[in-house]
Amino acid sequence: MSLIRTQAIVTVTIPGHDLRRAAESLKQALLPYPEARIVALTQKTNWMTSFMGTTALLAAIDYTPAPEAL
Repeated sequence: MSLIRTQAIVTVTIPGHDLRRAAESLKQALLPYPEARIVALTQKTNWMTSFMGTTALLAAIDYTPAPEAL
């Protein structure tokens, strides 16, 4: 079992401005990372994404990688 925590950046982009839907998409994006813990979370916005009607979340996570098969 690996005890070394690893870090990653996870992003999700959804159409519209519904943060609840974006949060659900983020939960789905975190499924491949065992024991993921969100360290930082931000909403990425600029004038173009606001105009186009999209929402993007960026999350910095810590997770424990799955043990390598021997």
